[in-house]
Amino acid sequence: MRTTIRTIMAGGALAALAACSDSSGPGEPGGFDSRRVKDGLATVEQVGASPVLKSFQALGGQLGAAAAANRMSGTDRYLAAVQSIAGIVRPETQAALVPIIRSSMLGKTLVYDPATKAYIASNRTGAPANGVRFALYQNDAENRPIVAQEIGAADLTDTKASSATSAGLRLTVTSNGKTYLDYAFDLSGTIAVAVVTVDGYMSDGTNRVDFKITTTGQVFGRGGTATIDAKLEVAAQQFKITAKVKGPAGGGTGPTEIDLTVTAGSDVVAVSSKDTGSSLDAKITVNGKVFATVTGTSASPVIKGDGGRELTAEELTALGEVVKFAEGVFELIGGLLAPAGALLLIGLGL
Repeated sequence: MRTTIRTIMAGGALAALAACSDSSGPGEPGGFDSRRVKDGLATVEQVGASPVLKSFQALGGQLGAAAAANRMSGTDRYLAAVQSIAGIVRPETQAALVPIIRSSMLGKTLVYDPATKAYIASNRTGAPANGVRFALYQNDAENRPIVAQEIGAADLTDTKASSATSAGLRLTVTSNGKTYLDYAFDLSGTIAVAVVTVDGYMSDGTNRVDFKITTTGQVFGRGGTATIDAKLEVAAQQFKITAKVKGPAGGGTGPTEIDLTVTAGSDVVAVSSKDTGSSLDAKITVNGKVFATVTGTSASPVIKGDGGRELTAEELTALGEVVKFAEGVFELIGGLLAPAGALLLIGLGL
């Protein structure tokens, strides 16, 4: 699914506007509270930038999992992480590779060894009996762990070891008695028709962001269609994003459809878009009323307000915030998923 949300929704014009939309604009364009939208987006970005979560994401780099993913963005990065984890489990038939974590690894705590620049098993106790624990550290300027500054742990557990038709993992990141990341990864189905669900939350120790993403269809290979349904919510701020992306699987080409809704209090911003490659047709509504339309192609979009009017700079800026973050939702979750594939390989004893 090579076409990203940003490309489909806005193409070059709004992408450029999104890049400069961090400046605070006056008023409430289009009759909605743009400040409330921005506050919700800022909370999610703040949580995603938590030092503990950054340390966890760096763990993937130490295990060789992050380099390729870091060059991707949005839906591509998310799908790459899903395919990496699901591919290890190998649903060639309706039976998953079980148990996922080898018995010889259960209950082990792995620590970073600066001499070998790798994680090795230790004699520590306290790891989950049905999983593997990885120590987390503060990172230096080169993103290498500082072993004298341990800040938390990442636990990977096998939640469906007895199932012959599905695979389940749970990953929890903790620090100083607080949980910063907790999600379940469930896989069922076959190569042709797979169902992958990621359900959990992330935190910076104060704010909490809940998320659930379900991927269905041909997750593996090319020639089919994959659908991603996502929900991300900051309940304390009455802020929620839902997105549905449907398009060709495995980097293939073909029509891609997107439905995105951002809810901030009583305000609802909705985007529906279809990109065939040769034509783009998108509509943005605010509280049920048409706010803007996008036609032409993703490379040369034509953006108009309701009734064909030109949008104001403030309106374009507010819309640019939504566009920028829509892509960032999948990039963020993909970054949190990516290390799990490397951890799982160790859990398999590989």
